[in-house]
Amino acid sequence: MGGEEGVAPRGYVPVLVGAAAAEEEEEEEEGLQRFLVSVEAFKHACFVSLLEMAAGEFGYQQKGVLRIPCAPEHFRRVLEMAIKERERVREAVSKPVE
Repeated sequence: MGGEEGVAPRGYVPVLVGAAAAEEEEEEEEGLQRFLVSVEAFKHACFVSLLEMAAGEFGYQQKGVLRIPCAPEHFRRVLEMAIKERERVREAVSKPVE
């Protein structure tokens, strides 16, 4: 992809995840992980809960990278659930009716 370094690809949002995100530490600090998340994943109910948690911590007008104050392992599980559900929906939609 011929874009600028540090710019998220179209359809993706950079997200900074970790308990230290609540303290607005730099990304390089221990415990913080950066994810590129498809905008489709944000439609999943579990992601909505994470966004509400972030809004409660930081408000609705975060500046810079979206920060979510949870354990990276938990975030990864939520991301995996959203991906699996999206795949199930695509499978169901693409199956012919018998």
